[in-house]
Amino acid sequence: MATYITGRDLTLTIDSDSYDAQASTVTLTVESNQATLEVLAERAYKTIDQMATLSVEMYADWGSVGSLCDALWDATASAPDTAVAFSFDANGSTFTGSCFPNYPAAGGGAVDVLTTTVDLVVAQGTVTRA
Repeated sequence: MATYITGRDLTLTIDSDSYDAQASTVTLTVESNQATLEVLAERAYKTIDQMATLSVEMYADWGSVGSLCDALWDATASAPDTAVAFSFDANGSTFTGSCFPNYPAAGGGAVDVLTTTVDLVVAQGTVTRA
């Protein structure tokens, strides 16, 4: 029997408030910063650290009660170096960590359901998978 997996259930926690209904697409990308060392016997590899980004496409909810766009904008304006917690379910696993807020883009087509994409840098590139 096939198992179909969806990328759903992103929760961002900003100022103790949880936001979980706005995301339509979430992609977590983790890349290793790996050095290649040339030694006499062979090549050696040393992973220094990781860089991770949480890319969120979401419905623009500017001005509504409990607006994630407003919360991200305000958190970025007031404390851009203060990480916010995230929890993301995908591929049968739950990924958690902290990411830095970023300004979501505003605007769009007059007759479109407005969406925006925001890329959030994961603090220290640290992501836990359970």
